[in-house]
Amino acid sequence: MTLPPLSPPPTVANIQITAELMAKSAHALCVALGHAEAMLGQGLDGVGRQQDIAAIKAGAQGPQQAVRLTLYEMAYEAALLAQKSALDHLRSLSADLIREPGPALSHLTLVRAALEAGGLFGYLTERGVDVRLLLARIAGVKLADAINARNLAETHKDRDPGILASQERLMQSFESTLTRAGVIHKFDKKRRKVVATEVEGHATKGDIYIGQAALAFLGSEHAGAYNLLSGGAHSRPWMLGANESAAPAAGSVIYALSLTLALITAWLERWAAYTGNDATPTIKRVRQPLHIVLTRAAAGEFNAT
Repeated sequence: MTLPPLSPPPTVANIQITAELMAKSAHALCVALGHAEAMLGQGLDGVGRQQDIAAIKAGAQGPQQAVRLTLYEMAYEAALLAQKSALDHLRSLSADLIREPGPALSHLTLVRAALEAGGLFGYLTERGVDVRLLLARIAGVKLADAINARNLAETHKDRDPGILASQERLMQSFESTLTRAGVIHKFDKKRRKVVATEVEGHATKGDIYIGQAALAFLGSEHAGAYNLLSGGAHSRPWMLGANESAAPAAGSVIYALSLTLALITAWLERWAAYTGNDATPTIKRVRQPLHIVLTRAAAGEFNAT
């Protein structure tokens, strides 16, 4: 079944952010999340993982195969954590909408965190690419994590002399794992940034570019979304004076809600592509409560009389 495209977010110039709108939005989000979580809670096992593991086994033998399978499990676990993180932030969004006093920009920050988690999820579970590229990607992500942990340890070395040496050993151990998996990795001159990872010609630029990954996950029709969400997350003053002719206006709960609808839809589609399940009925159930609230808000039904 082919679903119709999502409607653009309603213009918010004539929509008042009232307590009723907040309550209806929070309720609709809870209902939508309930439907989504009933499916996403089944986990990530399915045809995508089976195909990736089979490709690894067909492309490597002996110790290298075993290490590559371990590396792939790291990608699987990172994707699962990203999914849990996104759902966690969206649950917090429903509570944020009805707290007193109401949110200024925090609702945009919560959506941004969930969107970035989606970017990581899509980056590590993408279909239609060689599994060796997925291995190169998780290698870059994990190397960046190791570098960040080492850099943090460096700032605490005076209070804990052994912490930096411990992190260095962990990083060297992971580098050894990558070597045994056939992963080529490169750092900058000061070894403070990973600049490339490669598995048999399948190369990445190192760590994930989270903004690019987030936009790739949500789709080009929401190209302006990440800048707006980032402006809210960074408390930028331009957020407080957006032109009313621009859709959406700064800090709009309507925009956050419409983006959340697009985000959950994209997540279910990516999850279904990876696991092999049919998410179409669930997507329709997710859309309904949120679409109803957005439509009624656009009509001014929640405005104060």
